[in-house]
Amino acid sequence: MTATDQWTRPKRGPRPSETGTSVQIGQGRATPYLFSLPTIIVVAAVLAFPVLYGLWESLFRPEIFGAPEEWVGLQNYTEMFQDDMFWSSLWRTAIFVAGCLIVGTTLGLLFSFALFKVVGRARFLRSISLGPYLISNVAAALMFRILFNSQFGLVNGVLGSLGIDGPSWLSQPVSAMLVVIFAQVWTDLPLTILLLLGGLMTIDKSYLDAALVDGAAGWSRARYIMMPLLTPQIVISTVWLSYSTLTGLGVVLALTGGGPLNATTTLAMDMYLTAFRSLQFNQALAIATFILVLNALLTLLYVRVSRRYEVAL
Repeated sequence: MTATDQWTRPKRGPRPSETGTSVQIGQGRATPYLFSLPTIIVVAAVLAFPVLYGLWESLFRPEIFGAPEEWVGLQNYTEMFQDDMFWSSLWRTAIFVAGCLIVGTTLGLLFSFALFKVVGRARFLRSISLGPYLISNVAAALMFRILFNSQFGLVNGVLGSLGIDGPSWLSQPVSAMLVVIFAQVWTDLPLTILLLLGGLMTIDKSYLDAALVDGAAGWSRARYIMMPLLTPQIVISTVWLSYSTLTGLGVVLALTGGGPLNATTTLAMDMYLTAFRSLQFNQALAIATFILVLNALLTLLYVRVSRRYEVAL
């Protein structure tokens, strides 16, 4: 080989491994997003269209039912905030959501820790715990309406056998709200248990074994080891319970219909009454938009509190 050949031969480029690039097709960072893009577009369109359409329609209102709609801007929202029924419904919704969150999260933690401990053939209890989730909210509400019936209900029957006169559960404001909360929690509890139990099963057993070696057992291990590791699942279940109770209508509608004396009329029930009894659909869309914004704000609040809790730990 002559010197001329050495000078005229083209130089070999750097290898792919030397430049940090991959020779395999489809290994770029954007590839997963490109494959998911059609699904993301379809889901966003399906979910966004009703929201945007409802928001747009809440800015219109016909003078009478069936007449052409006229642009009123924020007048529907102004009248909504000036309505005493709206503020009373908001207050009852706060009680309803807070009660469901406290009772649902507490029972969810208790049942998930209990099911986490079961072994052997007793594990079939985990699948049985999903039973209430398979029943519709309306059917569950009718079942609770029979259970808490003041004349032939099972609850008052048990209290009567103990010599206690059972109250008229669904005829008194306070007891009616308690029954509605309990019925709503009963329908949402299975998914809460499933989320928390899944989080417990993903905890590395080495942490639990190390806690036992250090002398932490029972409540101490659950409080300082398992609960902090379970924070993401608790946040997800809290968001789910808050969303389900804030937008839930089936249980309230079938169980009490908002009574007695509007004691269980939540925002969702107020929206239903405004739309299908007063036939004021545009005002009902304003309430629906408010529920959507409130749900988003509550979700951000739960996430912010959970992050502060993680930092504190």
